[in-house]
Amino acid sequence: MSPRRHYLIAGLLAFGGVVCLLLAVAVAKNIESHIDETYQRAQIAAGGKNYRCTGDPARVADDLAAYKAPQARQADRGTEYLRYDDDIVTVGPLGGEPCVVHVEGLNSGYRGGAFIFLGPGFYPGAPSGGAGGSGGGPGGTK
Repeated sequence: MSPRRHYLIAGLLAFGGVVCLLLAVAVAKNIESHIDETYQRAQIAAGGKNYRCTGDPARVADDLAAYKAPQARQADRGTEYLRYDDDIVTVGPLGGEPCVVHVEGLNSGYRGGAFIFLGPGFYPGAPSGGAGGSGGGPGGTK
């Protein structure tokens, strides 16, 4: 086989790889983009992004989970928590509003233990220096 033919095959393979990558990006569902396109942004509280929603928070969380299934989901005192790869989404009352969708990156406060322990899939749940010196995750005290 000639070098020219090798270059042609390499070029076709590279082009195919780029097309596959673009298709994967176009098809991938991004929960933060979906929320941004579906709900009205609101400045209610500092940290993360807040969006006004209407209706029951559990129903709004159901709609979000139907769009893209979360890795973990839990409810606590009227607030729904949905954990995704890079984000945690909470839906519930906030700052006097009855229904707010709050999107926050996992690296913001979640991994640092800013949330209560919500069960499997939501570890860690409390700061490592919490009650009794251990975290609120599995095996820790709360």
